[in-house]
Amino acid sequence: MTATIKVDDRYIAKFEQWIASLPKGAVEISSSLDDEITKRVTEYRNGNMKTTPFKEGISDIREKLVSKL
Repeated sequence: MTATIKVDDRYIAKFEQWIASLPKGAVEISSSLDDEITKRVTEYRNGNMKTTPFKEGISDIREKLVSKL
């Protein structure tokens, strides 16, 4: 099961203690999307991310859409 839990700042320490009290492997905590966004922004700024200008390929997309009408 996957769940997103929002914990009030006042109870974070208690929540973390409760999570730590569970058997090992019972809970998997993944990082927030902030880490992924930061990673991608860094890649983009460093020129390591493959990007395509919007104008490239737009004609193909437009033709496919028009053909569906």
